[in-house]
Amino acid sequence: MHENESVAVPVPTVRRMWLQSIALGAAVTLLGRGLKPNLFAQGRGKSVQLHIYIEVKPGKGPDLEKLYHSAYVPAIKVQGGFLSTRLLRHYESNSKYEIDISFKTEKQRANWAKSKEHQAAWPKVEELGAKITWQGFDQLA
Repeated sequence: MHENESVAVPVPTVRRMWLQSIALGAAVTLLGRGLKPNLFAQGRGKSVQLHIYIEVKPGKGPDLEKLYHSAYVPAIKVQGGFLSTRLLRHYESNSKYEIDISFKTEKQRANWAKSKEHQAAWPKVEELGAKITWQGFDQLA
């Protein structure tokens, strides 16, 4: 490589570096003001989480995003013990997603899985997925 030769950097990589520099700048600013950034989960205490990894069928990412907001979130929000949910998309992919859900107890999460709302919403998510796996966690802190 020559001294003045430019190197193409993929847009997701540039975005990640930009976000990391903003986060670092914010942390430095807070520390400079004598404030400590909160790096740990607050106030929720112990809970159970399910992380669902979805690789969508080609071109189905936007459909999953719409479905999550229009059907999945309204269905899960009404469940007893529900704490939170979020939809994530991997930086460098248009097909790899993650849905995270959190409930106060495993029993409440299991009740969600048996609920009529889940039975209506989940098959629609499955239709979009080429591969779906999951992992369960106990949140300790």
